[in-house]
Amino acid sequence: MWITKFASCLLSLLPTALAAVAYGGVNEGGGSLAPEILPGEFGVTYEFINYTNTQYFLDNGVNIFRITLLLERMCPPATGLGRTFKETYYDEFIDAVNFITNGGGHVIIDPHNYMRYNGSVIGNSSDPHAATTDQFAEFWHEIAKRTRFNPRVVYGIMNEPHDMPTELVFKNDQAAINAIRYAGARQLILEPGNGWTGASDWTQPSCEGCTPNSEVLTKIRDPGHNIAFDMHQYFDIDGSGTHDTCVSTTIGTERLYNATQWLKQNGYEAFLSEFGAGSNQLCFDCVNNVLDFLDENDEWIGWSYWAAGPMWGDYFQSIEPYQGPEFTTTWPNCLKPHLP
Repeated sequence: MWITKFASCLLSLLPTALAAVAYGGVNEGGGSLAPEILPGEFGVTYEFINYTNTQYFLDNGVNIFRITLLLERMCPPATGLGRTFKETYYDEFIDAVNFITNGGGHVIIDPHNYMRYNGSVIGNSSDPHAATTDQFAEFWHEIAKRTRFNPRVVYGIMNEPHDMPTELVFKNDQAAINAIRYAGARQLILEPGNGWTGASDWTQPSCEGCTPNSEVLTKIRDPGHNIAFDMHQYFDIDGSGTHDTCVSTTIGTERLYNATQWLKQNGYEAFLSEFGAGSNQLCFDCVNNVLDFLDENDEWIGWSYWAAGPMWGDYFQSIEPYQGPEFTTTWPNCLKPHLP
């Protein structure tokens, strides 16, 4: 029942027409599961969405879904990162995208690779095995070319780059942005930073010798003028999202504060595309305070909770709806009074 209770808390805070936030939704994290098993088997080691449960979210006001994919499955190492896709994997992925966007939702395309490909940092010129920045741009050009006519698609450049030069994160981000725009796509792009793209570390070095995101990413340029910074934040003791206890009811807003001030000072916008917490009243209050904070600060345009999607089992942050009688009775009865 705890999943139902947390979803009630979450869905009751979906954006209204008067809110500063335009997007409220969930992460569909099943497409990048079991990355150690390549290529994997659809429905066994990975699966993008459960269509019934996704329709439930759509029916109850969720308007954006961040769908994860694995680069090594989309672009197998035998052919390399770039414009040559494994079409069966792409078809499975785009079927999920089209289901959501045809149903009125938006989709964030999320390569869930931490700015790595086949074990190496993308663009690392000192690693002979690393995919190049140009290959990364080719991948994004191909994705954008195939989806440029779907206005409900959002391009999330990369999930959580970390432990690499922030200047290389910038270089890869800029190459992806240029490639997306060159393909003719004009939709929103979400640009990540270094340090797991964590909001709390945005204005300070996230690793030894790293330049803060706040000093490097001001150089980014988008020819389409439709970009937001992609930030993540968790509320447990080390900010990792691996503990089911939150530090306090205010820790989320405290960890978002400096990044928000940076956004204000520079006239930028951001999207909180990953956050999550345990199923207890302290964490419910923390999440509530965070979403109130986003609504009160116009720099934040959206959020997506981690995580929904199939194959999570008893993962403590999963809010994937139950099946069976609870799905058709307890869920709607519990959630509908909280919807905007």
